Amino acid sequence: MPVKRAWLASLFALALASLACNLARSAATTAPADEGEMTLAEAVQVTPEDARPEVLRLMGPPDSFTLQWQDLDGTLVRWEEWSYFDAATRFDFLDGELVWTGDLDPVVDATVFAHAYSPMDFEPTMTTDDVRSMLADQTLEEASLAEADIPTGIILAGDQILLGFDNDRLVYVQSFALIPDESAPTPAASAPTMEAPATSAPTPQLAATSAPAALLSDDFQSPSPAAPLFGTRTMTFTLASGEGALTSLYPGGVVPVMYAAPVVADFALEVAIRFPDAAPSSAAGIIFRSDDTPDGLAYYYHLTLRPAASLLELAVWKDGAFSPIKMASIPTGGLDVDGANHLRLEARGDQLRVWINNVLTLEVSDTRLPGPGLLGLSIVSSQSPETVYFDNLRVEALP
Repeated sequence: MPVKRAWLASLFALALASLACNLARSAATTAPADEGEMTLAEAVQVTPEDARPEVLRLMGPPDSFTLQWQDLDGTLVRWEEWSYFDAATRFDFLDGELVWTGDLDPVVDATVFAHAYSPMDFEPTMTTDDVRSMLADQTLEEASLAEADIPTGIILAGDQILLGFDNDRLVYVQSFALIPDESAPTPAASAPTMEAPATSAPTPQLAATSAPAALLSDDFQSPSPAAPLFGTRTMTFTLASGEGALTSLYPGGVVPVMYAAPVVADFALEVAIRFPDAAPSSAAGIIFRSDDTPDGLAYYYHLTLRPAASLLELAVWKDGAFSPIKMASIPTGGLDVDGANHLRLEARGDQLRVWINNVLTLEVSDTRLPGPGLLGLSIVSSQSPETVYFDNLRVEALP
């Protein structure tokens, strides 16, 4: 269509203008930046040219966005991800400069975009009172992060928006598009939506009589069958005191260790996750139903636990882009902030269920990756370096 060709040409010109600061992010790529690409530390030394007004002029407000502010060697930097689902395109900005573009999966016509919010309205100087005044037309649910070892941190959750604060200053904003689940018998939102978890769910059982044999068991004693996906410039994986210590040197990117076997579609997986120094955006979890290609992982489900934010999130990586599926809050007291948290995932056909410390917390139907695939453990760090610890991994066939 001629109109689309016009704005695509203009945005291509913007991308060329900022090519010197091109950064690869795992949410838009399957692997971290190549040797010749500019690092985040190098990029922030370049005087930025704000490309956001031109993107807004050409495309309007994003359908959803994520903002976060990070301290990099004493400099506060602003990272933004703007998603345009109708255009199947995502733009990443560093201090306003366009540094990366990526492809997104198209969404159904009934999707409800988060056009009520503009990323330009949020600044790190904003307090909780400032945000409540800005969003006075809605009720914001508040959750303290004190139990997550962030005594001055809180989360505000509103209509298709999540905001994180530390010391009463805004550090994180995420708006959500609500995507109907076409595989469900009745329409249901499959984009991240806050839901109340079950208060009394039965403890999951693998079998009524006896536990089946393990398809995979890893107590993270030497040797472990887990293998890092990337090199030592991006990640390290070591065994320490009976735990697997996965360290990311690539903030914001999915950094996994993978298992060569089993290749399964239906299974139950249990693992203990300990994330001692998590920020609100820090996450760790499970990759499943993944492929095995020389160029990395072309598709997979990604289940992540955000301990500091008391959230579980399920997404899918397919066709070169992440698509959110569902997000669920973990009730107060549901996490062990001083130790490991026990996560259990059951995948049976299109039915995916997750327990945290024996409480059913997330349940969803999704048909995008029905076939068997590989398993892995992952970290999505908020800083470099950042380490998460795994223990007592066990995978069993479902009866």
